[in-house]
Amino acid sequence: MSVSLSKKAIILVTVPLVFEVLFVGALAYLLHMVQAERERENHAREISTHVNSALVALLDRFSSCILYHVSDSDAFRQRFTGSGSKISNELKTLKALVAPFPEEKLAIERMTELFIGCGEDLQRAQGQLELGDKMQAARMWMKADGVISRLLKSIDDIVAYQEKNLRDTRSAQEQLVKSVEVILLLGVIGNVVLASGLVVYFNRGTTSRLNTLMDNTVRLAIAMPLNEPLSGGDEIAHLDSTFREMASALEESRRKERAVVDNAVDVICTIDRDGVFTAVNPAVKGLWGFDPEEIIGQPISRVIVPEDFKATVKAIEDIVKSPQQEGSFENRIICADRRTVDFAWSAHWSRKDKSLFCVARDITERKEVDRMKRDFVAMISHDLRTPLTSIQMVLSLLAAEAYGQINDNGHEKLEAAEANVERLIGLVNGLLDLEKMESGKLELTLDLCRVSAIVKPSLTAVAGFAEQQGVKLKAPRFAADAGGQNQADPEVYADRDRLVQVVINLISNAVKFSPKGGTVELAVDTEPKAVKISIIDQGRGVPAHMREAVFERFKQVEAADATVKGGSGLGLAICKAIVERHGGQIGVDSVEGQGSTFWFRLPRDVVKGARGS
Repeated sequence: MSVSLSKKAIILVTVPLVFEVLFVGALAYLLHMVQAERERENHAREISTHVNSALVALLDRFSSCILYHVSDSDAFRQRFTGSGSKISNELKTLKALVAPFPEEKLAIERMTELFIGCGEDLQRAQGQLELGDKMQAARMWMKADGVISRLLKSIDDIVAYQEKNLRDTRSAQEQLVKSVEVILLLGVIGNVVLASGLVVYFNRGTTSRLNTLMDNTVRLAIAMPLNEPLSGGDEIAHLDSTFREMASALEESRRKERAVVDNAVDVICTIDRDGVFTAVNPAVKGLWGFDPEEIIGQPISRVIVPEDFKATVKAIEDIVKSPQQEGSFENRIICADRRTVDFAWSAHWSRKDKSLFCVARDITERKEVDRMKRDFVAMISHDLRTPLTSIQMVLSLLAAEAYGQINDNGHEKLEAAEANVERLIGLVNGLLDLEKMESGKLELTLDLCRVSAIVKPSLTAVAGFAEQQGVKLKAPRFAADAGGQNQADPEVYADRDRLVQVVINLISNAVKFSPKGGTVELAVDTEPKAVKISIIDQGRGVPAHMREAVFERFKQVEAADATVKGGSGLGLAICKAIVERHGGQIGVDSVEGQGSTFWFRLPRDVVKGARGS
């Protein structure tokens, strides 16, 4: 069973630490022994020194006593007294030095007794000399001389003992120094062996296993089989197990991703910086008629219609240079059977991989639908609007009784027919306008105009309808009307007639869905870079999920609105197209049951704000 990394870390720290503690402890013990031997050596030398000093002082005392007898000089008497004090001090020092050593203490005590005895004999001889009894003093000298002989013998024994201690101490010190050298050598060898052993242990149990993990990461990156699982229950084994689980999950994710790509109905491909296909999914077979192997390695020019190639290259270059590094474009593809099909491309440039990742969708049917829609609009324009206009004229003549008198019931029927024809003509005109706007063919006549020049005609146009519905209109008062508290009248760069169409449509809708006695307010807000025009009603409101959808063609908040309230469902879609052609925004804020605020915002920037014809 493998040892955990935490335990290995403890081993790597503890084993060298224990070794170093033992090594330092052994060195400290040997150094302590060397110091002890040096202290013994110093002690022996100190004993010998003080013994010799005491002996010298005693001999000086003896000679001073004799010289005093010969010369009767007071200086020798003082020397005699001083040497006595010196002997006393030396003996006290020796007594303190040998106090911890019983054997030496006994020898020093015997020597001290001899010093004291000799000193007393010399003191008596000095006293006899001062009394004038030289014979008695000579006898004391002779007695002191005998004591000195015994004292010298005792001192010789002490000195011999100390010399023996010195020799033993020097020998012990030499042995200790050799021991220190051996310990140091063994310590160095032990450190090398221990470090090598720990390296081998760690490498075998940890480094080699970590290398296996690193090799597995490389194998995973290049889709090679992983090494055999690591045994044991340590952290590395757990990491290896987790890594394998991750690799398995990643492989499963790759398999699913590959399945999605392989089964996608769109062409999914990768193109390198040189415009060469480096990968393509099997859908290319069904859509272009080529096997993936036929496309990979080929330039994109092989499948793109020559007339579209330059525009395609330009679109790819724009995507590569753009901050988002993504975009879309359309072109025509030449299939294997030489058919030409239309495709819409969504592409993303990967700076890291230096490749363009693309999804190409067949839009041939959509293009055909667009063509059919254009044909349909043309048919409406030429084959439907003209007859409807003729019918409207005939109905107007009938209502004017140009062809004879008509009773009241006939007039009612004519009015209903005229309303239906007018509604159909409005629907046809709306479809034509919307188609022009979406195809970019709508021409705007842009010029600077006051907001009041847009608001006033709009309010005038719907005033009768509002009165008929019992709804009040509240208009803003501009500075041009009167001074004082009125708001400013800003300028915008726009097509006035088209914006009047937008405001009329929004106010008409507000009136249409307002209760009788309600109020529709028109507000103008001047912002730093835009002008915002809002139409506020007290109607039923717009549900949150419909606030985007109401601006789509034929969308109504409720299905019955087209029948009950009238309208084609194209008004808001046309408003949105006109506002966006001006570079603006349109939207609605509403609380259901508490009314709505339809607004549009126009930029005030003359250059960038609007797009004319």
